[in-house]
Amino acid sequence: MAIHKILFPTKFRELSFDALSALLELKEAGLEEVVLLHVIEREQVGFVPYGGYLKEEEERLRDIARLKFEEWQQFLERKGIKSKFHILVGNPVPKILAVAEEDNVDLIVAGRKKRQALERYIGSSMLDLLQRSKKPVLVFKYMCYDIEKGREFCVVNQQLCEHLLLATDFSESSERAFRFLENFKGPAKKITLLHVVSEDLGKPALEKEASEAKAKLSEFSQKLQQKGFTSQYYVHIGKPVQEILKISQEYETNMVLMGTTGKGRWRALWLGSVSQRVAEFSHLPVLLVP
Repeated sequence: MAIHKILFPTKFRELSFDALSALLELKEAGLEEVVLLHVIEREQVGFVPYGGYLKEEEERLRDIARLKFEEWQQFLERKGIKSKFHILVGNPVPKILAVAEEDNVDLIVAGRKKRQALERYIGSSMLDLLQRSKKPVLVFKYMCYDIEKGREFCVVNQQLCEHLLLATDFSESSERAFRFLENFKGPAKKITLLHVVSEDLGKPALEKEASEAKAKLSEFSQKLQQKGFTSQYYVHIGKPVQEILKISQEYETNMVLMGTTGKGRWRALWLGSVSQRVAEFSHLPVLLVP
């Protein structure tokens, strides 16, 4: 699957346009069109105690969104990217999923700004989107909070694709994420592969898994090098989420890629235990490939 068309839902938060601008790096990966989407939540225009549907408020919000999207379209046109937009009323997640299918996009970009030190990166709506989407989802952070320095910092000016980290458990879903790496051949210059062996294993099992993982990662790395990437690989022992976050920072990667697996309850459990937590706590964009 190539990345020809992306869906960019937005609530027009601060730095959302900057995030859109950063995504244009994907033009080197084949990006041709951006589908812009703004969902007016029903609570904004719904029934009030002594009234009804706020039709005038809906029209006002639609006009604001339309004017902003028209400005964004002019910018995208100057960059050689086609675009279209939708302004809908309803529940954001079902609308996002419906537009993604109708417009046959290759990637959904779900961004947000983290405002408070104790605020979670991923709320119920984002988790719902991750669990239900059949399309790859890029969780893009606009701003993050540095607990040590006690201040927010902007993350959208970083290179998005130059150095990618693929965290793999060698499952079928991880292999799909590995194949998805080929879409970044233009902008990506370096790929770091990582497998984390659980520290809870006994010594014989731990040594066996570590040895097998090194052999598999070496094979993956050689395939990437044959395709023109610079590649390195590591096997770490520890807790997967902590090790993925640590390596992503220590090796100055720009994006984390992971596969998602399973359906229904099992998929939710997996997301909650690994990929959701990485997407939740990582300062970097995290791309989840279902």
